[in-house]
Amino acid sequence: MVEELIEIELFGQSYTFKASGQVSRPQEIADYVAGQVEKARDAAEAASKFDALILTVLSIANDYFEMRRSHQNLVRDIDDRCKVLIDHLKTNM
Repeated sequence: MVEELIEIELFGQSYTFKASGQVSRPQEIADYVAGQVEKARDAAEAASKFDALILTVLSIANDYFEMRRSHQNLVRDIDDRCKVLIDHLKTNM
């Protein structure tokens, strides 16, 4: 497996690292993180680098939990609809 070198720029400094084979689309993820850091830094104008990083982590964690909850609701909805369809098929066969 070929390891991919990924570059991310934060606060005007470039960082390069090797992406794990377990990470899909590592450059896209790095770009997303860099964009979130910039958003956090812009939102809290006088924030330190550390403050911007903490805001970024909290924002990404919030996004993750919202998506996870949405996914769980979707799975639950699909499961409920499947049960209704199965019941309908059983009663009409």
